[in-house]
Amino acid sequence: MNFLYKHDMTAEQLYQLAEAAYPAGSPWRLKTFQQDLENEYSHYVGMVDHDQLIGFAGGIYLDDVLDISNVAILKERQGKHLGEILLCAWFNEFFDGTKVLLEVRASNQAAQQLYQRLGFKTYRQRKAYYNYPVEDADLMMLELPIQVKE
Repeated sequence: MNFLYKHDMTAEQLYQLAEAAYPAGSPWRLKTFQQDLENEYSHYVGMVDHDQLIGFAGGIYLDDVLDISNVAILKERQGKHLGEILLCAWFNEFFDGTKVLLEVRASNQAAQQLYQRLGFKTYRQRKAYYNYPVEDADLMMLELPIQVKE
């Protein structure tokens, strides 16, 4: 596995991967990815296997807080701990003490288990946060460095 960073990926690549990874398709439009890549505070990491982008994570880093907006692994590659490998590599780019925040669908048990293995804790729930379908979000937080749990 190799890793790419923000300036090595295009909005089109990110959008297409998100379309293929999420059950309801990409949560963002192509234009949203384009705007995010232009944001000086956005950070991305991509995972490449045999010259194919198979996953990415992105978020905004400001004032020692990383707010994760997207984590996506191609559907056919999910369930192989690639999300954990991707996030561990990405989190190594940030200082110890960085707070990492994210929202996850209340029904997405696989993602919640991944985040819990990395040490994330649920601190609140937002009612009806997601659309298509409408669903609550669990808000999770971690302070780096991660402590991977078996």
